[in-house]
Amino acid sequence: MKEINPKTMESKIIKGLYFAGEIIDVDAYTGGFNLQIAWSTGFVSGSNFET
Repeated sequence: MKEINPKTMESKIIKGLYFAGEIIDVDAYTGGFNLQIAWSTGFVSGSNFET
């Protein structure tokens, strides 16, 4: 997470590279798959994607 901008989910190292969902490998208190993290990070990534 230290290499990802949490406001945009963009890589701090490679401009234009965005992350979402399980690729971030965030552990939740509920364990296993965390659908809320997947949906939320996907929304933030998609909202900040620039073409």
